[in-house]
Amino acid sequence: MTNYSFRRPRVQTAVTATAVCALLLLALWIRAADAQQQSAQQADSPLVPHRATYDMKLSVARPNSGIIEVSGRMVLETVEACEGWEVKQRIGLKFLRNDGDEFSTDSSFTSYETKDGLALRFSVRNIQDNEVEEELRGNADLETLGGKGRATFTLPEARSFELPAGTLFPTTHLVRVIRHARDGDKSASYSVFDGARLDGAFLVNAVIGRSPRQAGAPAVRGDVSLMRNQPSWSVRFAFFGAGDQGAHPEYELALDLLGNGVARSMLLDYGDFAVDARLIQLQALPRPRC
Repeated sequence: MTNYSFRRPRVQTAVTATAVCALLLLALWIRAADAQQQSAQQADSPLVPHRATYDMKLSVARPNSGIIEVSGRMVLETVEACEGWEVKQRIGLKFLRNDGDEFSTDSSFTSYETKDGLALRFSVRNIQDNEVEEELRGNADLETLGGKGRATFTLPEARSFELPAGTLFPTTHLVRVIRHARDGDKSASYSVFDGARLDGAFLVNAVIGRSPRQAGAPAVRGDVSLMRNQPSWSVRFAFFGAGDQGAHPEYELALDLLGNGVARSMLLDYGDFAVDARLIQLQALPRPRC
């Protein structure tokens, strides 16, 4: 700012230096105000940045599923940035059918959501037996929190559509559910868009109850301090397609959820079969210096 590419008269230089000092003080004040605002946002969010690894296996297979065995692993990262949260999820599973046929799936999901809950970027890739079956990519924006918005896909094709008023993005939705649980609410229902489907948002119904006892639970390696002194709840999410008024959800997700966003266990119920995910390793991730 003070590195001029040409010489100036002495008086003008003195005036410019004064202006520069004022601008520097203003910039420092703005930066301090931004830091205070970001600190307030961090304090307002119960989430803790972490990486969680889960062992996955078949919980139940209905007779018409044709599945007799499932095994695999899931890694879920919640990474905090100054302006938002990045979520990375990867699930690798091996399936065995009752006819002896085996196949594997590798699913990855990455999203970045601003802390004000108004903007989302997402990327989804589903692979079966080393062949890409589905790839989604795009972004979404809301006019205001609680207002309507728009989702835009660039893969697998260019597509754009409106999101209804009241739609939430996934990290904001999780924070809302934790707040409902802390307030003693037994249920919550929201429209949620995460970019994992081309036809709009899910209607997600959450039922909140007491967390199950952890007697006999396998030991967790790593930063187990993240699990201490945390309230916990049993939360079951039912996901209904956009405009679907049917009695049965497309799938359900049950969590043993801690107050900081860490899930000690999950049950992913796809209707024909359900997969159990047990936390085996937990790592704290650093918070950003903003």
